[in-house]
Amino acid sequence: MKGRDTFTMDVIKELYQLFLQKDNADYNEQKSIRRKIREKGFYISDFPDFAKNMNSTEFRLLCNSGRITITDKDKYMKSDDVAEFLCNNDDNQSNKIRLGNNENLCSKNAKPQDNENFKEGLDPWVDEHSEILILGSLPSDVSLRERAYYQNKSKNSFWKLMHGLFGEGPDSKEFLMKHHIALWDCLAAANREGSLDSNILGGERPNNIQQLLESHPSIRRIVINGKSTERDYFGRYFSDLYDDIEIVTVGSSSNNNSIKFETKLEDWKKILK
Repeated sequence: MKGRDTFTMDVIKELYQLFLQKDNADYNEQKSIRRKIREKGFYISDFPDFAKNMNSTEFRLLCNSGRITITDKDKYMKSDDVAEFLCNNDDNQSNKIRLGNNENLCSKNAKPQDNENFKEGLDPWVDEHSEILILGSLPSDVSLRERAYYQNKSKNSFWKLMHGLFGEGPDSKEFLMKHHIALWDCLAAANREGSLDSNILGGERPNNIQQLLESHPSIRRIVINGKSTERDYFGRYFSDLYDDIEIVTVGSSSNNNSIKFETKLEDWKKILK
């Protein structure tokens, strides 16, 4: 444990206010707030079964679960606001947050699942030799049907870019593994009408990228496929990783990105440097 798991109630209240600030900050501001949180002795990374980008609700649940010891809790229990903060939560599921491939914590702004448009992503393509992890947002409907990444090839140049980087070969997991490339997405699931990221309607569940990195220490670089939506999701849920690993952002492989292919390929070449 890098930090502490025992605090006074005054420090808990200060930490909670910092988490509230972080909830509404962009990912650049969050970096400064996380530093202030660490200065008070609390490290989010000490609680890996919670979201890597822990928010105020999750911090409160952590306090309520008893995993954080509050040394002078009884002294404050007569205070209505503190008693409400420390009350037991009757929803047992809220204190059983688990993070697996598709068993991840929803974002604080997540809407309930839309049965018609609820989409769950794919397992990561990764092995013990992977060195570069490429992250998208959520696979297209075609890829979900095919159970393979980047299968809507008329609308996405991902495989063409891979062959531009590594030479000819099949559009396959095996081809990527040969070149030490891993694939996954920022989101494990979301409500989305169709395949466009712009049609994601909430219900977002981030993947446990931290766990993947810990189980595959050969990964030395993360590549964010897209300079808008994918980066926004990465910043929302995984901004702490900027302190831990090299992050490279490249232009989206989607053909909605109107940049010429040759220019896009030059941009992607930096992932190998």
